[in-house]
Amino acid sequence: MSSLRNNSILGAGLAAVLGVMLVGIGAETLVHPNYPEKAAFLPEVAAEASGGPAAPAGPPDFGRLFADPAGLQELITRGERVHAQCVSCHNFDAGGPNGIGPNLHDVFGRPAASHAGFEYSEAMHGHGGSWDYLALNEFLTSPGTVVRGTKMAFAGIRNDQDRVALIAFLRSISPNNVPLPAPLPEAAPAEAGATTTEAPATPPPG
Repeated sequence: MSSLRNNSILGAGLAAVLGVMLVGIGAETLVHPNYPEKAAFLPEVAAEASGGPAAPAGPPDFGRLFADPAGLQELITRGERVHAQCVSCHNFDAGGPNGIGPNLHDVFGRPAASHAGFEYSEAMHGHGGSWDYLALNEFLTSPGTVVRGTKMAFAGIRNDQDRVALIAFLRSISPNNVPLPAPLPEAAPAEAGATTTEAPATPPPG
């Protein structure tokens, strides 16, 4: 009697398991699971068409920017603020000592690698020229690019207004007189509505 009861319980358990399996198979047949290959709601970033590096802008028009006394004073004031990022390596006082870099009180108009008592790199000695408007502008944009091998570990001032302002400040504290360059010619405005007409074709000789 006990054996029969145990067999009944075992049979009931097997039937329940089979029933669950059949229900799962039937549900999968009716509803097909569809799992996407990629997770949903991923942000789509549109690829931008690359037209190569932007064309470099021309040099600042120092002849025009520095010719206006009021505008020049504003630039000098701004340049004095900008030069604060240089004081950890350079001294700007007349007769002041050299630091990690040379004293820059009279750097404007001074020949490159010429400040007494400072040991310049061979690259700077070989650079040549003097620190005028355009030379300073080029060097301060990216020192390591203009003078390969310079000891000056400074990335440069990429902001055009800050760089021009710093040059104005350096000029204001320098005893060297460097005449202003002539203002750059202004681009002629394009005539509105100008059209190009083609000459009528000449008929071939008959």
